[in-house]
Amino acid sequence: MRAEKLTGLDFERAGMDIAILPVGSVERHGDHLPIGTDTLIPDFISQKVAETLNCLVLPPVWYGSCKAMRNFAGTFDIPEEVLYKYLKSIMVEARRNGIRLLVVVNGHGGNSVPIAMAAREATRETDLSVLVVDWWKDLGAESLSKFSSPGHAGEDETSAMLAVNSDIVKMDLAKSHEIQYPSFKLYSKKLDECLYRIALTGDATRASKDKGEELMKSVISDLIKIIEEAKRIITG
Repeated sequence: MRAEKLTGLDFERAGMDIAILPVGSVERHGDHLPIGTDTLIPDFISQKVAETLNCLVLPPVWYGSCKAMRNFAGTFDIPEEVLYKYLKSIMVEARRNGIRLLVVVNGHGGNSVPIAMAAREATRETDLSVLVVDWWKDLGAESLSKFSSPGHAGEDETSAMLAVNSDIVKMDLAKSHEIQYPSFKLYSKKLDECLYRIALTGDATRASKDKGEELMKSVISDLIKIIEEAKRIITG
């Protein structure tokens, strides 16, 4: 059930206490994927999960924190402190509207810290419970392990997008750009410039719709199980 399609009265009568919030970004993904990829994928996952669990899907948060790709056309980089405050406000408002468990399905790595900060504060200030998943890390591990060249707009993400909506993927423009990250955490513009010569990492040419469908099926199944476990924990 998509919240934005409900009237106020329908929303009130639904009385749902579990909602899913897709969070993504507007960011360059090579030349072959739409700039909304990081939002379109978690939104798809959220809809499929909600169909099984009969819960609410809130309108997605489209914009995110995109430092690494900010020099590429099509990237909208929102400051982390702005994103964190905005997400916290959504979480608090979700509780005020009767939501007891908010499931945040994140589609972009740069959002992870702001989401965590928002969730910690919102759950301290209210009795809301927040479940946060980064879909490409926390879900579908078995399927993800089969990808030989994952990455930003790489084999895994391109396959996922083909499963979500192949009509807006331009595989004829897919490229390979495999890189080696350092074994330590280094925050540096120089590192970004070295690694991200194009807005793609991994090998997008290896992607396929079949791989993406298998991945999405695994991701959705895992998230349903996690939400059910979270419900058991918070209800005692």
